Amino acid sequence: AAAGGKIDATADANKLALDVIGLAGFGYDFASFDGDEHPFVGAMSRVLEHVNRTSNDIPFLRKLRGNGADLQYEKDIAFVRTVVDDVITERQAKPGEHQDDLLDLMLNNIDDETGEKLDPVNIRNQVLTFLVAGNETTAGAIAFALYFLSRHPEIADAARAEVADITGGETPAFEDVARMRYLRRVVDETLRLWPSAPGYFRKVRTDTTLGGRYAMPKGSWVFVLLPQLHRDPVWGENPDSFDPDRFKPENVKKRPAHAYRPFGTGPRSCIGRQFALHEAVLSLATILQRYSFQSDPEYKLDVREALTLKPVGLELSLQRL
Repeated sequence: AAAGGKIDATADANKLALDVIGLAGFGYDFASFDGDEHPFVGAMSRVLEHVNRTSNDIPFLRKLRGNGADLQYEKDIAFVRTVVDDVITERQAKPGEHQDDLLDLMLNNIDDETGEKLDPVNIRNQVLTFLVAGNETTAGAIAFALYFLSRHPEIADAARAEVADITGGETPAFEDVARMRYLRRVVDETLRLWPSAPGYFRKVRTDTTLGGRYAMPKGSWVFVLLPQLHRDPVWGENPDSFDPDRFKPENVKKRPAHAYRPFGTGPRSCIGRQFALHEAVLSLATILQRYSFQSDPEYKLDVREALTLKPVGLELSLQRL
């Protein structure tokens, strides 16, 4: 970015995350920074917003709203599938080339029991799942982290100093991530205040009572609202404040393990957790190394939910270091 230039932090985080999952997972270059936002991002965002908006619709409300949104949804779904098919087709056009990534495994692995490969529809759905999960969630986490760093220059300076000490001025690498403990705490604290996924459901296994007040019969469902859980009194007197030191080892030990669950819990928790954390730390390290940045002092954090949570209208002024 040019000196003094401004960026839309959320839009650029989306571009970054899409390029990363495309290249790392499928060897496909979306080239998101070569021009305007890739249309896949807009289509996928509208799909998620539509699903979020209509998932609990009362039938007559859908009739009152008309079918315009449904028609756009169908167009977006068709476009998203076309993009995914292009990703797969590009790889299949090079049968002699094998790459160590998810798509190669999906296309070439054979089931030990059936002796069959994954069928094309299954592959398309799996690629779509990883593209969405690997883009939306991590992009939101990076954008929120940039917001908090812009609001707390002393924290940004401490993280930048850590990066400089570890890398010695070289481009941050995968091997450096485990040593960037302060920056990892910045990411953890970001996910505490604004986890990418707002919550998850849990099914009651036996009759119980929550908090001595709420009877929960076996088989009923509970929605765990993460932004509220992550602001429980166990987090201290001012749980809304941004403080990476909450995640110092000695402080983590003082809290119940289930007080922090940004990636869900149980066997259906996020399988991409480590990939996402490494991507976020490495991305932020590179940005901090190359730029200082500020947000408009008048900006008030505006959070949008489209199944995942993201800041809206967050512009950053950049200065190249």
